[in-house]
Amino acid sequence: MTISVSYAHEPLYGFGPHVLFKGGFAPHITMNWSSSQFETEYALGYGITRSWTMVAETPFHVENSSYNFGGLNLKSKYRFWLKTKPGISYQGSFISKLVLPSENGKPTILNLALTTGQEALKFYWFATAGYALKFSDNDLRQGNNLLYNVSLGYRPFKVNYYKPDIVFFMETSGNLYERSILNNEKISQSGGANLAIAPTFFFTYRNLAVRGGVQFGVLASDYVAKAETNYKLTIELHI
Repeated sequence: MTISVSYAHEPLYGFGPHVLFKGGFAPHITMNWSSSQFETEYALGYGITRSWTMVAETPFHVENSSYNFGGLNLKSKYRFWLKTKPGISYQGSFISKLVLPSENGKPTILNLALTTGQEALKFYWFATAGYALKFSDNDLRQGNNLLYNVSLGYRPFKVNYYKPDIVFFMETSGNLYERSILNNEKISQSGGANLAIAPTFFFTYRNLAVRGGVQFGVLASDYVAKAETNYKLTIELHI
């Protein structure tokens, strides 16, 4: 048995510090749906080095009974810290994610985040803090936002690479939005914060992983709406 089997476990709604092994590929598909939308995302990750992973994501969403291309997301994750002990590891990574929309009027978004966490045979924790910069050619520019995620995980059964493995998480995600800008003037009736929680699971069998969960909005303030209840499922391979 080796602690490396636990390295792939990460939050579903947030970021985690895990990176792929050098030369490794991680194709995956994600489905996200609520009462008002349905979206699928096809992605491919590649381990450039043992500490640097690049991911390309292509979202599609259902709108007006048609299936529409949602743009392209490019994500880079660089692990700058790794400390291992028998049965436990600590990691820290820097993440950048560029969101390139396919529709006119939607902003280009650059996410910058730091994430760290503990992965062990029984207990997990992850913490992430980031900032989303939004760029637009329109007179109206959405406010940038601070984002964070804190996740706690527990494995109820002994881990073994040759047997199915499951870890349960409780995730907390929040956003603090700045005021939007119209014609270089801040809009007074904009900005605010929201908070959501999500019970999730991470099931693995050898190099196959299935993640799923449901997110509930619990708090909202000022002019930001409470997060809509939504469901998420991801199927991933490491090859």
